[in-house]
Amino acid sequence: MLIIISGSAGVGKNTVITEILNSNPNIKLMQTCTTRNPRGTDKDMHSPYIYISRDEFEEKIKNNELFEHEEIHNNFYGVLNSSLDKIVSRDYHYIKDIGVLGQINLKRALKGKVEVLSIFLTAPKEELIKRLKARGDHDIDLRMSRMEFELSYAKNFDYVIENINLDKTIKKVQSLIKKHEKIEQKNFSK
Repeated sequence: MLIIISGSAGVGKNTVITEILNSNPNIKLMQTCTTRNPRGTDKDMHSPYIYISRDEFEEKIKNNELFEHEEIHNNFYGVLNSSLDKIVSRDYHYIKDIGVLGQINLKRALKGKVEVLSIFLTAPKEELIKRLKARGDHDIDLRMSRMEFELSYAKNFDYVIENINLDKTIKKVQSLIKKHEKIEQKNFSK
């Protein structure tokens, strides 16, 4: 199963993912490539990214090593073809923060191969700004400018969860994972 977590900057995607990973040994983090600089929180054992230069990223595009890629906030992000192979093997469940366009592409590519659970997290704009300031973001206006675009895609997700209380959000996501594990067992038993 692939568990997709998406939403606007500051909504808590990586915090939720870290909590899920810490309490579920059968779920692994699906890493993607990015050209953005690591934040302090990205240096732990659950780093969501493989950090590469813009030149290296463009080389991967040229060599068709990426299933999909997108430029977000002046940085490239992309899913490696090898990551999809791991998901389809169904040895583990995988979880990843993916942009709204990537969610559409991944659901389409994995349809009929594995269960895909997509969750869009929301929070009030004022709360997002507060969180971005707390983590030291300097490009808050740039991040907020994408919010309306991302919200317009929320309808494409299986579930939309308002992430105000982290504990409640984690419990809801855990419950959805259990529900979709049963669906995967029914539809994709090895």
